[in-house]
Amino acid sequence: MNGGEYKADIKAEYAELRAEYLDSQKDKSFVSLAKARAKCQKNDWRSMTITRPSFLGTRVFNNFDLNEVLPYIDWDPFFSTW
Repeated sequence: MNGGEYKADIKAEYAELRAEYLDSQKDKSFVSLAKARAKCQKNDWRSMTITRPSFLGTRVFNNFDLNEVLPYIDWDPFFSTW
């Protein structure tokens, strides 16, 4: 395959991907920005009591047996990005 054929193949593949993406957007219904803003969560920050964390920054646990937390680790994100 020469350079021109390769470029043509890539161009055709991307045109197909664009068409598929645009086709998938047709079934979506969007609301206006004004309507979305009207439905936003309203917080009264003046009346809220926000608890200060007991510490800020990084906490290091020395001499901690990782086997204790191993059953609670979800490895899916690691393997899906690896």
